[in-house]
Amino acid sequence: MKVWKPDLSLEVKSLIQSVFVFESDTNEKQNLPFYADGFPGLVFFHSENPVTVYVGSESKVMDPVFVYGQTIEPIRIQMEGPFFFVMAQLFPAVVEESLGIPVVELTNSCFTIPQSDWIEEPNFELSREKFSSSLAMDALMTFIMKKGSKFRPDPILHICIEEILEEKGNCEIGKLSKKLGLSERTLQRRFRNYVGLTPKQFSSIIRFQSSLNELNGEIKSKLTDIAYVSGYADQSHFIRQFKSFTKQKPFRFREKI
Repeated sequence: MKVWKPDLSLEVKSLIQSVFVFESDTNEKQNLPFYADGFPGLVFFHSENPVTVYVGSESKVMDPVFVYGQTIEPIRIQMEGPFFFVMAQLFPAVVEESLGIPVVELTNSCFTIPQSDWIEEPNFELSREKFSSSLAMDALMTFIMKKGSKFRPDPILHICIEEILEEKGNCEIGKLSKKLGLSERTLQRRFRNYVGLTPKQFSSIIRFQSSLNELNGEIKSKLTDIAYVSGYADQSHFIRQFKSFTKQKPFRFREKI
């Protein structure tokens, strides 16, 4: 299986955090694991075989274009090739503002986008005919940019998100709310309606992602060093939170990489 991540223009980055493309030209079955990253997303895939999303004990066979929300539980997507699978991570609130799907309802879930909503974009069908992941990526990004053409981020919450990302999740929410001129309770409510998570949950996920990047890095750092660099109080706190998002302890997770 080939995996690639294209560079995005500044215009595209106003709505899309990143894009990942997975493709396979063999009949081999693949299981793609995904963990909490703080961003909902939109997917377009093509396969002659069913594509199934597993969340905990539940499973769902998906249609070619679907949207997913914030993920707290680990997700596994099972596909059998040949296939291409394009995933665009969206900035929080883009889903609700552009697609009309309440972000809170999407947490740990996914909704099909009706074919009538995307069939008019010619590259969707052309990418399937030519089995082209590049055309598929273009189709998905064009669809998102058209749907999100009128999206305007909440300036206060956008600043809040950017600061949490910049600090890699190591923010004190109380201090952040005062900086933004909001009570902590008001920030909690507005942030959850905007992002689908509380600021504390979002911060925990971003810090977890920072630790996951360290764990997956070429340099095999000690777990104590990863915990320290990622901002955890101690190694046991790091292990507990890592396990809550992956259902595995860090050293077991590393063994499987």
